[in-house]
Amino acid sequence: MQDTQGLADDRGIALDQVGLCGLRYPIVVMDREKSKQQTTAEIDVSVNLPQHFKGTHMSRFIEVMNENRGELTMHTLPGILHRLRQHLDAECARLEARFDYFLEKKAPASEASGMMDYRCSFLGETRDGKDQFWLTVEVPVTSLCPCSKAISDYGAHNQRGRIKMKVRPSTAADGSPELIWIEELVNLAEQCGSAPVYPLLKR
Repeated sequence: MQDTQGLADDRGIALDQVGLCGLRYPIVVMDREKSKQQTTAEIDVSVNLPQHFKGTHMSRFIEVMNENRGELTMHTLPGILHRLRQHLDAECARLEARFDYFLEKKAPASEASGMMDYRCSFLGETRDGKDQFWLTVEVPVTSLCPCSKAISDYGAHNQRGRIKMKVRPSTAADGSPELIWIEELVNLAEQCGSAPVYPLLKR
């Protein structure tokens, strides 16, 4: 059978990204309290396609994910991207994983516990010999309405909002990225609101 994909391409058109989009995959992320947490991610993964290639091998994206058992952190993601470049003979690779991260929160008065979900994403890219990593966390908060407070003696109303934080870790002395915990960003965002959002409140 003729390998059409393996034939030379004489059109001279290079593509920035070729890959899979919206792949749902079980992953394991680092948890500060429990060491690891299992969740499900929606993944976009791609490599560039030089002009002399007609196509890429889509199955190899899944093979590389299986090799790592879905464990995604700022330390494992560069290795996954390097393997993609090697397997697909590409110059650069990119992977974004969007997932829900769960934390147990206790109500301030009753101390009733519930699980709170936070929308997070990892974005990794390797290009020109440099590795990049970004962590994004969305945190729901409540904020006291300043207009309502100004005209009310008591009973000013609150508003619900979401704080979205996208950060890139600094580099340690040994060249590795400094560890950033999702919990740290959640705490920082909640301090910027008037009050946190709790999954369970009792009168």
